[in-house]
Amino acid sequence: MSESNSETKSNYAKLLDPKSTVDEKLEIIEKNVKARLSVLLGIKTASIPDQFNYIVDEVVAARFSRIGNEGMKSSGQDGLTLVFQDDDFSKFKNEIDEYRTGNTTGRQRGRVMFL
Repeated sequence: MSESNSETKSNYAKLLDPKSTVDEKLEIIEKNVKARLSVLLGIKTASIPDQFNYIVDEVVAARFSRIGNEGMKSSGQDGLTLVFQDDDFSKFKNEIDEYRTGNTTGRQRGRVMFL
């Protein structure tokens, strides 16, 4: 078994273990969120630019609240129903795409003329 596969299993076990601390769980989730966001942004390092820290915070919070319900679209108990997004990064797609294309000023209107 490879070390990375073993680490993944260990991390998942910690996330599901009720004896694990909140800090341990948040650390694992944050590491995974940063790794995924770096791929989406197209950067090679795990160092996320500061302007995307809010994305890390929001996705970590969403994933933390979903521990034990991974893979579910919704969960219900005692009249409370939770509906989960398919992709936690989808609501940040515009910001991520703008960063990747270098268009950080937002959409601009222009004109094209053919002669």
